[in-house]
Amino acid sequence: MMRKWRTMGLTTMGSALLLLAACGDNAEDNAEASGSNGNAGEANEVADNQSNGDTNATTNASDAELSGEIEFMTLSLLPAFEDYLNNMIADFEEMHPGVDVTLRDVPFEQAEQLVLTQASSGDLPDVMNLNTDFVKQIAAYGALVNMDEAAADVKDDFFEGLWTTGYVNGATYALPWYTTTSGLIYNPDILAEAGFDAPPSTYEEAWEMSQVIYETTGAYGEVVDEQMHMLLPKHDIPTVDEESLTATFNTPEAVELWTHLKEQYDAGLFPDDVMLGQVAMPELYAQERVAWWATGPQLFRQVNDLDPEVYEKSLAAPALLGPAGRQHANPMNISVSSSSDSLDAAVEFAKFVTNAENQLEFGKEASVLPSVAEAAEDPFFAEGEDSEDAMERGRFYAAQQLEDAVNMTPSVEQVSQVNEIIRDSFHRVILEDMDPQVALDQAEAEVNALLQ
Repeated sequence: MMRKWRTMGLTTMGSALLLLAACGDNAEDNAEASGSNGNAGEANEVADNQSNGDTNATTNASDAELSGEIEFMTLSLLPAFEDYLNNMIADFEEMHPGVDVTLRDVPFEQAEQLVLTQASSGDLPDVMNLNTDFVKQIAAYGALVNMDEAAADVKDDFFEGLWTTGYVNGATYALPWYTTTSGLIYNPDILAEAGFDAPPSTYEEAWEMSQVIYETTGAYGEVVDEQMHMLLPKHDIPTVDEESLTATFNTPEAVELWTHLKEQYDAGLFPDDVMLGQVAMPELYAQERVAWWATGPQLFRQVNDLDPEVYEKSLAAPALLGPAGRQHANPMNISVSSSSDSLDAAVEFAKFVTNAENQLEFGKEASVLPSVAEAAEDPFFAEGEDSEDAMERGRFYAAQQLEDAVNMTPSVEQVSQVNEIIRDSFHRVILEDMDPQVALDQAEAEVNALLQ
């Protein structure tokens, strides 16, 4: 098989799509995906805003007495979704003539410093679109509304595994918004050259196939990326205890996992440049240097941007399952400032943004998944079951996983530091030949010191 090893640069990407990437798994998750696709341009259908507004107006007629000014901060969603957001705001203002909502979009790369500064000064926007790490950091300031109490009436609308995404210090401080789970895009030509007619379904099977694929084609199969803190819970190894006071990842199972991965690395079965964030998975996949890529299906078409021929022949499959038997989902979130001067209106607006009607419309617009069950039941999310298009088929598989998906992010305000400690310790095993048990001992001590 002729394989393209030429260097490819990622196409220019819209910042909004970085955020959609951020809610996926792997590049997945969060964040941190680097790449773009044409999600906005691929909007599948534009829902009927007027009809939507009418439905919402009926549902919330009893809230017509609300009043006040609301600043709604979003993360890198303009200009791609400007019409959607403005229409949604207009619907809410029509329902509540005494409420004036102002939209303010902030570049993602500026958001953390901005909101932390505003949180310390008590000047946060009334309603905020925050990623999970931001929610947990800001909640630690006591700056966010407890949604277990303020939004108790809509709690059961959300998938149970996603409701606790904003959980920290004993309460949930955000409503889950749009999300994704992971899927698998794979290259059937590489699999066929290695003698396989289907992709793996488990991590165990993935590594067994990886050895054959590498030896027969020179391409990689399973690749370890920067998300070690996600790989642990997928292997049923929780990061911290339920009280968020103690590290729980230093187990015989973790030693076994890190020892196994070190053996795979020493055998040449995965490169260190992806693990170190020096090479983006979409590039590796588009160059046909890897047989599959696990990520949110909304990102599959990054491959099309890089090499349409590779995308055209690609197929989609469900995400790999680990011993935990569950998939990770990391929604974007909607939080309300506890110091809002229009608190009742702000809470009602947060619930409006995340209700089934609006989430369904945004799911169609942005090729992402809703965090509420009613929206996910719409036939739109089952349309891709028989599609030959990898993204559409992947979206079908991802939607099927929502019921059992759970946010695996540690429920601690120091989530970024915990993830960094785990990642750096694993790197010492891989790159410095540190004994896995020693590395886990050190990481456990560092995390426990951090949580005290």
